[in-house]
Amino acid sequence: MESMAAGHSSTGNENSGTQLINFSSDDRWFMDGDIFFAFTGAHFDARTLIPELKNKAKLIITEKEATGSNVIYRPDARQIYKKFIKAGAKVYPLHVFGITGTKGKSTIAWWLSSLLGFGYMGTLGIRAKDVKFVLPTTTTGADALFNTYRRTGEDHWVVELSSIGLAEDRLPLPLEGLVWTTFEPEHMDYHKTTYAYYLAKKKAFSYLKKGTFALLGQNVPQADIGTPYLTLRYGDTGDFYILDRREYEWEQEVKIYTPQGSSVVHIPMPGKVFAHDAVGTVAAAFLWKGIKLEGEFPSVPVRMNHVIINGIEMVIDFAHTPESIDACLQTVAQRWGNDFVVIHGATGYEPQNKSYEIIKVINRYGIPGAASIIKSLDQRQSEETLRRYENAGFITGSSTEVFQLCSKKFKKWVIVGMRDAYDRLKEAGIYGT
Repeated sequence: MESMAAGHSSTGNENSGTQLINFSSDDRWFMDGDIFFAFTGAHFDARTLIPELKNKAKLIITEKEATGSNVIYRPDARQIYKKFIKAGAKVYPLHVFGITGTKGKSTIAWWLSSLLGFGYMGTLGIRAKDVKFVLPTTTTGADALFNTYRRTGEDHWVVELSSIGLAEDRLPLPLEGLVWTTFEPEHMDYHKTTYAYYLAKKKAFSYLKKGTFALLGQNVPQADIGTPYLTLRYGDTGDFYILDRREYEWEQEVKIYTPQGSSVVHIPMPGKVFAHDAVGTVAAAFLWKGIKLEGEFPSVPVRMNHVIINGIEMVIDFAHTPESIDACLQTVAQRWGNDFVVIHGATGYEPQNKSYEIIKVINRYGIPGAASIIKSLDQRQSEETLRRYENAGFITGSSTEVFQLCSKKFKKWVIVGMRDAYDRLKEAGIYGT
């Protein structure tokens, strides 16, 4: 299949001299002449794009039956797609730094890319020069990276490596360095066991180039990684660590030990977990590019954003696991007591046990909660997810319905689990008024 991929390639950058493989799995980064993979996901069936793309795509490959003059139905379409990605990883001239782990991936990746001026791809979307958009999934494949390079020429990237993306070989990118932030069981509905989850994360080490390094957070297992490269620790102790930390309501100042001497950074969110992320960011910049980071760190979209919108005081955080939601709400409760409502953005395919764990966490804080359902293509599954929150006494409905109801009742909100919270607030007529 790699030879097939090479056969469907063309020069994507006049200056690179590299034969680039042109394919896409999302119409937002599709370019005329691409091979297009029309997958059916939890929220969207890309076969609906066939009429629009049939005269633009060189070929359309579907995993479920479809018709068209340039449409090929292949039940093994996802395997073909993975082979295209592996072939592309060999020919795109990219410098990639990987971030994996249970918590902190988005924060470290966003800070590192922002402070170094490089491209970002991860949970929060894609950002490279004049291209920026939110991704539909946390397991987006490397074709998004390849095609943003074709558009912008951005060749330095900080990329989040999700466990599902790693397990499905969507991200086999040669890495110039790696951070593994934390290790706690997550996505058990997909991985089934903690060991399977660990193996998925561990796969990131196989992508490291020779002579590179890995940074491990405090609780990441050292054993069985098999590291023929430099391995360092960061956190409260290790090779890079917190010397001092002072919180000021919704922000903090952190003094960090590095081999270059201490760095003092100011970060616009409270909580020790973000202080650890700042240490990881400082360490990564030093080891990857020899740059000492100090001073102001930028805010991170939907990461402990403290804002006032239309008279409502809000904390917006994309915490979406029971553990991360709990950490977020603990931080808020220290400042607000119990005077707030928690609004959770639940996906229609959210597993039953995860719903119950999240309900249990939310019920420990604030006023009885609310849940906005982001529907999946499986209507029955979406209705069942909604019913779990209804039965728990939550305000439920679409994000617009939930936001409008809550705006009449509560003046302090914590929004969790919504990566596109600001867009949904605009749709509800709350943000932008």
